[in-house]
Amino acid sequence: MIRKGIFYEMGIPASEDNADELEARISGIVGMKDADCSTTWAKVREWLENPQLKETLREKLSS
Repeated sequence: MIRKGIFYEMGIPASEDNADELEARISGIVGMKDADCSTTWAKVREWLENPQLKETLREKLSS
């Protein structure tokens, strides 16, 4: 699920080492904790297309 380019642009370190943790955090942030990967990423794309939600995601992943 991790797409490094997206996170690199947001200043979020993404690697194979932290992929599982990052995926779990993202799923929770966008409200898709128990959803499958494609459903979660559809929601993440919505967040990334909305500047306010993208900033919220960046802030929550940075903390």
